[in-house]
Amino acid sequence: MDYSIVPIGGIWSSGSFNIPLALADKYIKLASEYQIKALLIILSTNGRNTSGEIAKRLGITASDAEELMEFWISEGVVFADGAVPVQTAPMQTEKAKENAEPVKKIQITAPVLTPKDIISAAQENGEIGELLNEAQIVLGRTLSHSEREMLVNMVNFYGMKTEIVLMILQYWRSVNEKEHGRVKGVAYVLKIAQNWMEDGIQTIEDAEEKLKSLERSDRLWAEITAIAGISHKKPTLKQSEMVLEWSKDFSIEMISYAIEQMRENTAAPSLPYVNKILKQWKKKGIKTLQDIAEENERFEKSKSAKQVKPDDKITGTPSYNLDEIMKNALNNTDIKF
Repeated sequence: MDYSIVPIGGIWSSGSFNIPLALADKYIKLASEYQIKALLIILSTNGRNTSGEIAKRLGITASDAEELMEFWISEGVVFADGAVPVQTAPMQTEKAKENAEPVKKIQITAPVLTPKDIISAAQENGEIGELLNEAQIVLGRTLSHSEREMLVNMVNFYGMKTEIVLMILQYWRSVNEKEHGRVKGVAYVLKIAQNWMEDGIQTIEDAEEKLKSLERSDRLWAEITAIAGISHKKPTLKQSEMVLEWSKDFSIEMISYAIEQMRENTAAPSLPYVNKILKQWKKKGIKTLQDIAEENERFEKSKSAKQVKPDDKITGTPSYNLDEIMKNALNNTDIKF
C-alpha cells in the first residue's frame, strides 16, 4: 500500500519545521523512540530547548532527558551549554574505527506511569489496548498496575512490537510454571526486553529463534548442573548466555571433562572455574579429548627436555595452570551463582 501526505488540514495549522533526512534514513534504527522524540522537540523549537522542558513533555526526569541527549551530543547533532560545533570528517578510515573507543551504553529509566497515563496510552494506541487484553488471556489473570505499566513501556519506551511482547509474556509464564512457586517478577521481563532490544530482535522470526535459543540453553543448563552436582533454579540471562557460548565451541563431552577437572581441583562445585578452563582451551584451539591428550603429550616432552635444577624440580608450566584458574574463578564476580 502506498502512502502520501498533503500539507493541508488541522495538523498543519500550527506550522511545520525541517527534519534532517538522516533522521529517517540512518537514525530511525540507531536511535531509540525517546531519543527521536527528544530531538523532534528541539527541532520544533528552532533548535534550542532545555532538559527540563524535554523531560516535562516526555514525562521523564530531567536526568533521563540529559542522558537521552547524550546520544545526539555524541553524534555531533546537538551541542550542550554553548559548546562550539567542530566540523568532523564525513567518513572514518578503517584504522580510525579500529582504534575508536567503544560507545558507552546509556541506561535510561522507563517513565513511571499513573493509571490515567496507562488509560490514555491505550486510547491513543489501539494496539496497546489490545495488548493489555491479550496479556490477561496469556497470563490467565487480571494484570497488576506494575504489569500494565511494564507493557505500555515495552511498546512506547522500548519500541517493541506488541506481538513480540506477547511472546515474551508467554515465555515468562512458562518460566514461572516451572519455578514451582519461585515467581520471577516484572524486573525479569524488563531484563528480557532490554536483552532482546540490544540483540536487535525486531521480527517474529527473530523472536522465535531467540526463544529456541533460550530453550536450548535451559536444557543445557539442566544437564550441566546435574553433571557438576549443583542444585540450581532456572539460570539467569547471564548464565544462559554463558552455557550457550560453551555449546558453540565445545561438545557436551568436552564440557563434562572440564567439569571433571573442576571437581578434582576444587573443594566445592564452581562453574566459573569450568568457564575459565573452557576459555583457556578455546584460546589454545583445544576442541576434543584427543587434542587434550596431544597437548599433555607435548607438555610431557617439553618438561623432559627442560633443565633440571639443583633441587630436582622441573621447570616449565602445564598447558593450563589449575591453581591460577582456581584463584581467578574464586575471584570471578562476572557471573553469580
